[in-house]
Amino acid sequence: MDAIYLINKPQGMTSFDVIAKMRKVLQMKKIGHTGTLDPEAGGLLIVLTGKFTKCIPYCVKDHKHYIAQFELGKASDTEDVFGQIIQERKARKHTALELNEICSSMKGRYLQIPPMYSAKKIKGKKLYEYAREGKEMERKTVEVEISDLSVRHLHDDIYEMEAVVSSGTYIRTLIVDFAKKLGELALMTSLKRVGIEHLSLNQSVPLADFDKTTKGIRLFDCVNPAYPLVEVKNPAPILQGKKIALDRNEEIVLLYHQQDILAAYQKENSGLYRCLRGLF
Repeated sequence: MDAIYLINKPQGMTSFDVIAKMRKVLQMKKIGHTGTLDPEAGGLLIVLTGKFTKCIPYCVKDHKHYIAQFELGKASDTEDVFGQIIQERKARKHTALELNEICSSMKGRYLQIPPMYSAKKIKGKKLYEYAREGKEMERKTVEVEISDLSVRHLHDDIYEMEAVVSSGTYIRTLIVDFAKKLGELALMTSLKRVGIEHLSLNQSVPLADFDKTTKGIRLFDCVNPAYPLVEVKNPAPILQGKKIALDRNEEIVLLYHQQDILAAYQKENSGLYRCLRGLF
């Protein structure tokens, strides 16, 4: 079955576990997703099957919407509650005004250092593998973008953060960096991804309810807005992979006919667009 599914990943499962279960349900091997969620995190996962797996590079990936809870006064080696506590210090009380001011100061582009307990690779090896060996690796800062950020006090030393961020942003690190601006220690206690671009967790199906009758969404409704959509009246040349002329300036465009995405086309030095990848 060729489809795109919005799945609500439960906490305690890896993204690979989700794919493995769906393979058993659908009895097919060709399944992929657009971006992992940590095992302890829950929420929206975009899963593509069959021929749609080749569309993964063109699916939405930025403006990921998260809701996380965190505790002030503690720090762990993993930056969340699942690691070893490495430092504790009594937290102060903070006003809503103070929280809002720091949120405002962190919006926009910011440089983030990936945590040691992450799947980011250095010299062909994942950082968490070095961490488990007790090795601290030098990591380069990565520029991420915080589109929206808010924090509110829940109770005691527990707070809730709501963030809309670019792909590759580590929310637990964002929490730790936020706490530093407060002069505090912090660790994340829970995380849920509730949206990616315009797609919402409310549109998803819980993994436990997924079966062969589950309806998918159209690629047209899942396209990364970084790639302009261009409608073609005659799809025949596109289906044949022929070069075409377009009055456009963008390097890569997605061509569609009657809301069916046909292909990704790339502009050549000649000014013509050539087929980069068929998506039908």
